[in-house]
Amino acid sequence: MLAADRREHILREATAYFAEFGLSAGTIELARRVGITQPLLYKYFATKEVLLVAVYERLFPQNWDPALEALLEDAAKPVEERLIAFYRHFAHEVLTYEHVRLFLFSGLTNSALNAAYYAILTRRIFTRIAKALRREFLDDPGRGRVGHAELELVQSLHAAIYHVAFRRWLHGLSVEADLDELIAQKVRIFLGGAGRELVGIAAGRGRSVGRARKPAAPTRRPRAREGA
Repeated sequence: MLAADRREHILREATAYFAEFGLSAGTIELARRVGITQPLLYKYFATKEVLLVAVYERLFPQNWDPALEALLEDAAKPVEERLIAFYRHFAHEVLTYEHVRLFLFSGLTNSALNAAYYAILTRRIFTRIAKALRREFLDDPGRGRVGHAELELVQSLHAAIYHVAFRRWLHGLSVEADLDELIAQKVRIFLGGAGRELVGIAAGRGRSVGRARKPAAPTRRPRAREGA
């Protein structure tokens, strides 16, 4: 086996191994599963930590299509349509068994890995969604810096999508609803309250909200006349 192919094989096996048994699992058993000796494993990855970093660098897909980020910025499409299309892809292609379990294990044992992953999510996904929400609810072109409050708002949607994956891959619970429709439901629920929250965030930091679109007031049922 060529060195590059063997390295790739080790990474694939290590991803599956640590996702199943956690980051504390030993490299002797991993080497056995790969079909090599432990010394040969360390020839490709000098330490277990180096191997773990390489595994986590692949958490965000290596073949990630830049068109997905362009989709989030496509103001010609309604924001609901963009978010549903994006998160359907994310749920199917990114939130795999290995991805979700490795993400959880790293949060429990190595927060530095999770911090690096969150930095990628923030740069490539969260900030784009936040700016799309500004355009949708504040008529703001979204050129300014995205603040912490806006990122927290966006992450409430991301967390809802992640929770579906947690139920599938951590708790062993089936998702009875059609996954695509469930994603659409999560997005619609989020957007139902996001506008009001974003207006409040903007007002709180002194931005002009004169042109903000006010969320529609709930429809009141007419009161029945006494004796009717």
